Amino acid sequence: MERTLIFIFFALVITTPFLYRIIRLGGLSWFVKKDQLGHDQNYDKAEQLRFVQIIIGYCYFILHGSISWGWSNIMLFTLIAFFISISMEILGSNFGFIFGGKYQYDPEKSPGPIYAGIPLVIPLSWAGLIYMSLNFSIFILGHDYFVGSSKGMVILIIPSFLLTILDLVLDPIAVDEKRWEWKIPGPYHNVPLFNFSGWFFTTLIILWLFTILHVPIITDTDSSLLFQYSPGLLFSILPAIASRPCFERGLKIPGVIGLIFSIGMITTIIMRYNANIFQ
Repeated sequence: MERTLIFIFFALVITTPFLYRIIRLGGLSWFVKKDQLGHDQNYDKAEQLRFVQIIIGYCYFILHGSISWGWSNIMLFTLIAFFISISMEILGSNFGFIFGGKYQYDPEKSPGPIYAGIPLVIPLSWAGLIYMSLNFSIFILGHDYFVGSSKGMVILIIPSFLLTILDLVLDPIAVDEKRWEWKIPGPYHNVPLFNFSGWFFTTLIILWLFTILHVPIITDTDSSLLFQYSPGLLFSILPAIASRPCFERGLKIPGVIGLIFSIGMITTIIMRYNANIFQ
């Protein structure tokens, strides 16, 4: 099982940045101009692929969590993440709470089913991103900081902070692609600044509820480090993957943030790994 999941993990890592672009552009181009990224038939095909990638990644995290946390905990986590995030999205899009004002998704640029104006791929993405950031944080800080421990508050704050930084890279791309837009655009590439506090507190609430309701977790020490922390490894390279479309669209500040963020996380992983090896 572990070997199969590692294969799926590497398939995700390779296809996430490259296969989407090949389908959308008809070839692998390292850098393209913004006017080459319009809405056409290839775009629709690439979006279908993106939806499949998200579903596969979501299933991978569930299977990974079932081994790392047990089925009861991973199902609890996914349910909390799904219902809290979609509730926040509904409040935000319809009433302007949470994320800095009212906003609206474009259904033509949102693959998959939609409920109450929210593409269901959005709460799935919330769950996956939070799981990855939590896994990264546990690797860096150690299991003494895991949820439910005496140091549990740290593991609530750190993933929430990391996810907020990642959103500084992701949201400007989505808004520039017009996947969604705020009725009153904000100062950060048309994104309201309160959107980022919404990301922080939504993540914090999800992790806090999971901390309260989860059953004790027994860490599986028989698994390899690569398997145990593969979600965190993927999280560390996501900002760098997102930085390329930032630069292509002229979003220089988000692009620079993405590169620096990934370099910092990857460097931290290497330092932590070396510390474990030479202890």
